[in-house]
Amino acid sequence: MRILELRLLPTLAVGRLGGSPSPMDNYEAVVDPAHPLEHRQLIPAETFEVNTRTGEIVRVFVPTKVRFTVKNLVRPVAPFLEVWARTSPTTLVPLTTGLLRSNKLSATDVSWRVHVANLKLTRRTGEDNDRIEAETSDITDHSRRELRGTCINFWKGKYLPLGWVQYIKPTKDFPEIRLRFTPGKGLVYGSSRRRPGSGLRRDPNLADVLYNGRHANSWLGHSDKNSDPLTTVPSPIYAHTPSDRQNSRGYIDDECDGIVEVSLNAGGNVLSAQARIGAGPPHYAPDSFPVRTVADELEQALYGPVISRSEADPDKVEEIVRRAFETVRLMNTAVLNGNVEVKGQLNLSSNMVAQDNLDTNRSSDPVMDPALVDNLALLNLHQNVLTALRSGTAPWITDVLRNYDEVGDLTDVGRRKMPALMRGADGRHLALTRRQIDLIRKVGQGPIFSERPRPKKGNRVSRKRGRP
Repeated sequence: MRILELRLLPTLAVGRLGGSPSPMDNYEAVVDPAHPLEHRQLIPAETFEVNTRTGEIVRVFVPTKVRFTVKNLVRPVAPFLEVWARTSPTTLVPLTTGLLRSNKLSATDVSWRVHVANLKLTRRTGEDNDRIEAETSDITDHSRRELRGTCINFWKGKYLPLGWVQYIKPTKDFPEIRLRFTPGKGLVYGSSRRRPGSGLRRDPNLADVLYNGRHANSWLGHSDKNSDPLTTVPSPIYAHTPSDRQNSRGYIDDECDGIVEVSLNAGGNVLSAQARIGAGPPHYAPDSFPVRTVADELEQALYGPVISRSEADPDKVEEIVRRAFETVRLMNTAVLNGNVEVKGQLNLSSNMVAQDNLDTNRSSDPVMDPALVDNLALLNLHQNVLTALRSGTAPWITDVLRNYDEVGDLTDVGRRKMPALMRGADGRHLALTRRQIDLIRKVGQGPIFSERPRPKKGNRVSRKRGRP
C-alpha cells in the first residue's frame, strides 16, 4: 500500500502535570444505570509501560487498581500521539514499520519536531521578551528530550522545565509509530530583582527563581490595568500581593501548549501532519465531568448549534443532567449563593453575587432561595429530572434553561435560570452551548423516551490516560 498522506491522532492531546516519574495508568469512568447520580466507578484499563531509557514499550497490562499518586507525588497524564497513513481515498491505517518497509522506508525516515510555549507572562505584560518557548530540532532517534522553556527576560542559564517528548521505538510487538508527551511536574517558579544565589530570601513556594525582574514593565510587580482590553475576567487570576494594586508576585507555572509535527520523505514527497498538545493541572475530581466542556465547544463548532430529530438521544440529555449534578456536587453551593458567611463576611469568595455587584452595582442578594441550595435539595432536584427523563415525561428543565443571549439578564428570574451559580469565560452567568440546549429541548418535545430500551450494563465513559 502506498502512503498518500499522514495524520496525527488524536489531533488534540491534553496532558496533566505531575511530579511522579510514573505516568498515570488508563482507566474508564463507569456509570451505574441503577444509581445514575452516584460517583462514577473508576475501572482500570489496558495501559502501555514504556522504558524511557530505550524508548520501547515493554508491556501492555491492566493495573490491579487506579492510583493517582505514588509516594505522595501526582502521576502525570502522558498522552501518546499515533501516526496514521491514508493509503486510499477511503482508507486510514496506523503507520507501522511493516507499512514503511513496503514503501522502502524505515522508522529512521520519520522525523518529529515539537514547539511549545507558556505565554501567560507576555499575555499580561505585552512584552515579547516575556515569551517562554521550547523547540526541538528534528527528532529521529528514541532518546527522551526535555522541553526547556527559554525566555529573554530569564536570568542567564535559567530555563522553565515544560516536560519531555520521546519518539517511541517500534518493536516487533508494537510496530506502530508514536510519540509520547510527558508534561512538567507542576512546580512553581519565581522572579527576583537580585541575581539568584546572591543572598535572596528563600520563598518556600518556589522550585527555582528564573525571571529577572529588573527591567521596565516587569512581570514581577505587574498590575492589570482596567483599561486594558486584554484583561481577563475575572482579572486578578495570578498570585499577587495583598494590596489595592494587586501587584504580581512574579510566579510562573510550568503549563504549556504547542504543536507536534511529524514528517516523512516518501518517494521524494515530504508528507507531514500536525497535532496540538497541552498541559494542565491534575484532575482532582476524576469521577466527575464538567457540565460544559471543550468537547462540547468543539462539537458545536463542527456540527453547528442545531441538531436533527434523529440526533435527539435521551441518553445524551441524561448525561448532561448527570454532569450538571457532578459539577454542583463539587461546589459549596451555600457560600456561592451568598447566604453564608466566610470569615465573618458574606460573598468573600468570587461568586456570582459578588461578580454582579462589582460589574453592575447590582445589590448583593442571594441568587437562589437559600432553602433551594442545600445539597440534599439539589440531589433531589436532579433526581427528579432524571426520573422525568426515564418515565417519558417532558422534564420541566427545558423551561428554565438559560439561553446564550440571556447571560447578562440580572433580574431575579434571569439569575435563577440553569445552570445556576456558575459563570462562563466572559464573567457572566453560565449557559450551556446552543447545541446542548437544542438537544434537551428536542428530546423534551417528542415521545421518544418510552421507545428506548434502558441500558443493561454500566455506561462506560473512557478516560484512557496512557494511550489516545
